[in-house]
Amino acid sequence: MSVRIFVEGVADKKFLEDYLSFLSDNEESINNNDFKIIETKGWSNLKSNSDDGELIRVQMTENSDDDGVNLLIFDADADFSERFNQLEELKQKYTLNFDIFLWPNNSDSGDLEVVLENIINPINLPIFDCWEKYEKCLMSKKIEGRNVPLTTPAKKTKIYGYLEALLGDSRKQKKKIKEDNRDYKNNKHWNLDSEYLSGLRNFIITHIN
Repeated sequence: MSVRIFVEGVADKKFLEDYLSFLSDNEESINNNDFKIIETKGWSNLKSNSDDGELIRVQMTENSDDDGVNLLIFDADADFSERFNQLEELKQKYTLNFDIFLWPNNSDSGDLEVVLENIINPINLPIFDCWEKYEKCLMSKKIEGRNVPLTTPAKKTKIYGYLEALLGDSRKQKKKIKEDNRDYKNNKHWNLDSEYLSGLRNFIITHIN
């Protein structure tokens, strides 16, 4: 069976590559070779009339015609229900066949970074304690001539900071922080067996069976 997973960007692609490899090693029903992960470069490309948008829809249709399975794993972002409904409307408009899972857990608003925060190796939690103190410190400061609070770093920066604290300071080690170079199967940093990922695991297993 051909299973095509459509994601928004390189961060999602790398995480799912590692997670599917992990499942393939631990679940008899999962064969990592059955999956192909395709970047859409943003959820809005699904509705775009550009060449990229047309290519995505053609890939979905061709896979469905060959009795394959299309899984769409995108960020819920600020409103889970809104994003889910937008994608369902696109499914109907273009007569596409796909099943939806929205980060972080297919029920709450959020994104991949929320997932990553929840699956770090628990032994490394003190790093996030320091980060929370840093954010509170920023929010408490007032800068002369500035009428709005200081901006706290994005969640992506928090994940970068987490890995930067754990990895060495050589150029080779620094490269491992980048989204497309991360090793999510490194159990010193991540817990792919976390209960937080049970919804994703069940979604994948259910839709390939």
